[in-house]
Amino acid sequence: MVLIVEGYKKPDNDALPPEALRTLALLQQELPLKKAAALAAEIHGVKKNALYRHALGEREE
Repeated sequence: MVLIVEGYKKPDNDALPPEALRTLALLQQELPLKKAAALAAEIHGVKKNALYRHALGEREE
């Protein structure tokens, strides 16, 4: 018998912590975007591509 209380929720891996976004913004002032995203990702343990895509989206707005 299987009882499902709540359906599986896929973790939101693209949710970026505010601290990572703040670090990225600060690093972007001194470094190219690629390097800033890589460093912020390493510091906060998030995906580099997610930070990079976020920054590109900010530039377009």
